[in-house]
Amino acid sequence: MTDQIVRPSEFRILIIGRANAGKTSILRAVCGAEGEPDVYDQDGNNLAQQPTRSVFRTILRRVYTRHPHEAPDLELQGRESVLSPTSLRGEHNIEYSLRFPRNPGFVFHDSRGFESGAVEELELVREFIRKKANQGSMMLQLHAIWYCFPTDSNRFMTAADKEFFDTIDTGSVPVIAIFTKFDALDATACGALINQGVPFKEAQMLAPEHAQAQFNQDLLPLVKQLAHPPRAVVCLRNMNHTGSPDTIQKAASELIESTGGALDDGALKTLLLQAQRVNVELCIKFAVDGGAITSAAQASLQEDPTIFDPLQKEWIKAVVKCFPSIWVCVQNLGRHR
Repeated sequence: MTDQIVRPSEFRILIIGRANAGKTSILRAVCGAEGEPDVYDQDGNNLAQQPTRSVFRTILRRVYTRHPHEAPDLELQGRESVLSPTSLRGEHNIEYSLRFPRNPGFVFHDSRGFESGAVEELELVREFIRKKANQGSMMLQLHAIWYCFPTDSNRFMTAADKEFFDTIDTGSVPVIAIFTKFDALDATACGALINQGVPFKEAQMLAPEHAQAQFNQDLLPLVKQLAHPPRAVVCLRNMNHTGSPDTIQKAASELIESTGGALDDGALKTLLLQAQRVNVELCIKFAVDGGAITSAAQASLQEDPTIFDPLQKEWIKAVVKCFPSIWVCVQNLGRHR
């Protein structure tokens, strides 16, 4: 009896950026989720299900109500306790993983505090990338890096950002630069057009195109001239507009598509599609652009063109591979029969 090969079911992403870069909004949009993600430590324990510091403080007060002279200094112990809110949320701990229950196909790691520019923070990120890149297992390795730049800031690139791209070679792990809050540049472009005498409504309509042109001219060259430039650049608008889910879904799809385009491995592309699940259009695009279906059909024709049957096994496998969410559903259905 041969050992069964365990196929990876999670796409692992490191997300980097300042505290105001809109990282959580991106994760929610990609996963189609609301609220905060669950935080897991290195051993897979869900920290949200563990008692919080406030719960322990309440318990201790009740225990020592009858013997107040034996009560510990709760304030002092709170500062030293591993049950502090910081440790529970996993802040500044890049090893902890973030997952949304609604979409378990994605596993995120957040390098919180990286914007401080401290040498130790940069080294933590460098070591994490090095370790995950050398796992030797697709299931445990890092698959992509999303690096967020908030465009509503006066400085779109800090010293820490430049240090990352100039000194860290991520190897086969692609870095996708995400310029968030791009609508802030739209507002600036609209004001510039109005100052040029363009009527307000027309300026509003032309602003996105004008903002993109200015970005391509002024900022994009600075990104491309870095020692290790990102493999893809994505500009995201209106990620916080909960009233327009179509806009958010479009932005999320653009990010997923750019990430897939930056991947060199076909198996990783399929894994990414399986993780995102909800966007069938991306699956269709992958099927057409990837050429897997065409190649399988041509191979079948070359075997014997006179008896070509579109329902041949290899052709079916090529089609189903491009729609992994359907394949997973069928597999699960088979297990319950």
